[in-house]
Amino acid sequence: MDSRKILGIIFIILGLLFVIYPFYSAAAVSWIAGICLICFGFASIIDGFSIWSMMAHVSLLDILIGICAILLGIMFIYEIDALSFITAYLFYLIAFVLILAGIFGILFSLDTLSRLTSVLILILGIVAVYLAFASLAQPLYVAIIVGICLIMEGILFLASGIADSN
Repeated sequence: MDSRKILGIIFIILGLLFVIYPFYSAAAVSWIAGICLICFGFASIIDGFSIWSMMAHVSLLDILIGICAILLGIMFIYEIDALSFITAYLFYLIAFVLILAGIFGILFSLDTLSRLTSVLILILGIVAVYLAFASLAQPLYVAIIVGICLIMEGILFLASGIADSN
Protein backbone atom coordinates (compact mmCIF):
# COMPACT_ATOMS: atom_id res chain seq x y z
CA MET A 1 0.00 0.00 0.00
CA ASP A 2 1.22 3.48 -0.88
CA SER A 3 2.52 5.61 2.00
CA ARG A 4 0.12 8.44 1.12
CA LYS A 5 -2.84 6.08 1.45
CA ILE A 6 -1.59 4.92 4.85
CA LEU A 7 -1.03 8.52 6.00
CA GLY A 8 -4.47 9.45 4.72
CA ILE A 9 -6.11 6.65 6.69
CA ILE A 10 -4.13 7.55 9.83
CA PHE A 11 -5.03 11.26 9.50
CA ILE A 12 -8.71 10.44 8.98
CA ILE A 13 -8.75 8.17 12.06
CA LEU A 14 -6.93 10.78 14.17
CA GLY A 15 -9.26 13.49 12.90
CA LEU A 16 -12.32 11.46 13.79
CA LEU A 17 -10.89 10.85 17.27
CA PHE A 18 -10.31 14.60 17.70
CA VAL A 19 -13.87 15.41 16.57
CA ILE A 20 -15.62 12.61 18.50
CA TYR A 21 -13.53 12.95 21.69
CA PRO A 22 -12.22 16.55 21.73
CA PHE A 23 -11.60 16.64 25.48
CA TYR A 24 -9.55 13.44 25.53
CA SER A 25 -7.62 14.27 22.38
CA ALA A 26 -6.73 17.76 23.66
CA ALA A 27 -5.60 16.17 26.93
CA ALA A 28 -3.51 13.65 25.00
CA VAL A 29 -1.81 16.45 23.06
CA SER A 30 -1.07 18.20 26.36
CA TRP A 31 0.39 15.04 27.86
CA ILE A 32 2.54 14.34 24.81
CA ALA A 33 3.77 17.94 24.68
CA GLY A 34 4.46 17.90 28.41
CA ILE A 35 6.43 14.66 28.30
CA CYS A 36 8.44 15.88 25.30
CA LEU A 37 9.23 19.16 27.03
CA ILE A 38 10.29 17.40 30.23
CA CYS A 39 12.59 15.06 28.26
CA PHE A 40 14.01 18.02 26.34
CA GLY A 41 14.54 19.88 29.62
CA PHE A 42 16.48 17.04 31.21
CA ALA A 43 18.57 16.62 28.04
CA SER A 44 19.31 20.35 28.00
CA ILE A 45 20.34 20.32 31.67
CA ILE A 46 22.61 17.31 31.13
CA ASP A 47 24.11 19.00 28.07
CA GLY A 48 24.66 22.17 30.08
CA PHE A 49 26.54 20.36 32.83
CA SER A 50 28.59 18.36 30.31
CA ILE A 51 30.07 21.48 28.67
CA TRP A 52 30.37 23.56 31.85
CA SER A 53 34.17 23.51 31.92
CA MET A 54 34.50 24.64 28.30
CA MET A 55 31.75 27.27 28.00
CA ALA A 56 30.19 28.29 31.30
CA HIS A 57 27.95 30.99 29.84
CA VAL A 58 26.50 28.67 27.17
CA SER A 59 26.02 25.86 29.66
CA LEU A 60 24.25 28.19 32.09
CA LEU A 61 21.86 29.13 29.28
CA ASP A 62 21.31 25.43 28.51
CA ILE A 63 20.51 24.73 32.15
CA LEU A 64 18.07 27.66 32.37
CA ILE A 65 16.33 26.57 29.16
CA GLY A 66 16.13 23.05 30.54
CA ILE A 67 14.55 24.21 33.79
CA CYS A 68 12.01 26.36 31.90
CA ALA A 69 11.19 23.44 29.58
CA ILE A 70 10.64 21.11 32.54
CA LEU A 71 8.36 23.63 34.26
CA LEU A 72 6.37 24.22 31.08
CA GLY A 73 6.13 20.45 30.54
CA ILE A 74 4.77 19.96 34.04
CA MET A 75 2.26 22.76 33.43
CA PHE A 76 1.14 21.10 30.18
CA ILE A 77 0.64 17.79 31.96
CA TYR A 78 -1.23 19.10 35.01
CA GLU A 79 -2.71 22.50 34.23
CA ILE A 80 -2.63 23.97 30.74
CA ASP A 81 -4.27 22.60 27.62
CA ALA A 82 -1.29 22.70 25.24
CA LEU A 83 -3.38 22.74 22.08
CA SER A 84 -5.37 25.84 22.98
CA PHE A 85 -2.33 27.49 24.62
CA ILE A 86 -0.17 27.17 21.51
CA THR A 87 -3.01 28.05 19.16
CA ALA A 88 -3.98 31.12 21.18
CA TYR A 89 -0.45 32.48 21.27
CA LEU A 90 -0.05 31.88 17.56
CA PHE A 91 -3.24 33.88 17.03
CA TYR A 92 -1.86 36.61 19.31
CA LEU A 93 1.36 36.72 17.29
CA ILE A 94 -0.55 36.86 14.01
CA ALA A 95 -2.85 39.54 15.41
CA PHE A 96 0.10 41.63 16.56
CA VAL A 97 1.71 41.50 13.12
CA LEU A 98 -1.56 42.21 11.30
CA ILE A 99 -2.46 45.13 13.56
CA LEU A 100 0.99 46.68 13.18
CA ALA A 101 0.92 46.20 9.39
CA GLY A 102 -2.57 47.69 9.24
CA ILE A 103 -1.65 50.74 11.31
CA PHE A 104 1.57 51.38 9.38
CA GLY A 105 -0.27 50.90 6.11
CA ILE A 106 -2.95 53.41 7.11
CA LEU A 107 -0.37 55.96 8.24
CA PHE A 108 2.11 55.62 5.39
CA SER A 109 0.01 54.59 2.35
CA LEU A 110 0.27 56.73 -0.74
CA ASP A 111 -3.03 55.89 -2.40
CA THR A 112 -6.61 55.11 -1.37
CA LEU A 113 -6.54 51.46 -2.39
CA SER A 114 -3.50 50.80 -0.17
CA ARG A 115 -5.24 52.52 2.74
CA LEU A 116 -8.36 50.43 2.22
CA THR A 117 -6.28 47.26 2.14
CA SER A 118 -4.53 48.35 5.35
CA VAL A 119 -7.90 48.88 7.05
CA LEU A 120 -8.91 45.34 6.06
CA ILE A 121 -5.61 44.00 7.44
CA LEU A 122 -6.26 45.88 10.69
CA ILE A 123 -9.75 44.34 10.91
CA LEU A 124 -8.26 40.87 10.35
CA GLY A 125 -5.83 41.57 13.20
CA ILE A 126 -8.72 42.40 15.51
CA VAL A 127 -10.50 39.20 14.42
CA ALA A 128 -7.31 37.25 15.21
CA VAL A 129 -7.32 38.73 18.74
CA TYR A 130 -10.89 37.49 19.15
CA LEU A 131 -9.89 34.02 17.90
CA ALA A 132 -7.04 33.96 20.44
CA PHE A 133 -9.45 34.77 23.27
CA ALA A 134 -11.92 32.16 21.99
CA SER A 135 -9.30 29.42 21.78
CA LEU A 136 -8.15 30.10 25.33
CA ALA A 137 -11.71 30.27 26.64
CA GLN A 138 -12.95 27.11 24.92
CA PRO A 139 -10.11 24.71 24.04
CA LEU A 140 -12.50 22.01 22.88
CA TYR A 141 -13.33 24.01 19.76
CA VAL A 142 -9.64 24.08 18.88
CA ALA A 143 -9.51 20.28 19.18
CA ILE A 144 -12.56 19.96 16.90
CA ILE A 145 -11.03 22.32 14.33
CA VAL A 146 -7.77 20.35 14.42
CA GLY A 147 -9.79 17.16 13.93
CA ILE A 148 -11.60 18.59 10.92
CA CYS A 149 -8.28 19.72 9.42
CA LEU A 150 -6.81 16.25 9.99
CA ILE A 151 -9.80 14.64 8.25
CA MET A 152 -9.49 17.01 5.27
CA GLU A 153 -5.74 16.38 5.04
CA GLY A 154 -6.34 12.64 5.31
CA ILE A 155 -8.86 12.74 2.48
CA LEU A 156 -6.35 14.69 0.37
CA PHE A 157 -3.57 12.16 1.06
CA LEU A 158 -5.90 9.24 0.42
CA ALA A 159 -7.22 10.73 -2.83
CA SER A 160 -3.72 11.53 -4.12
CA GLY A 161 -2.56 8.01 -3.26
CA ILE A 162 -5.52 6.48 -5.08
CA ALA A 163 -5.07 8.78 -8.11
CA ASP A 164 -1.38 7.89 -8.43
CA SER A 165 -2.03 4.15 -8.24
CA ASN A 166 -4.49 4.23 -11.18
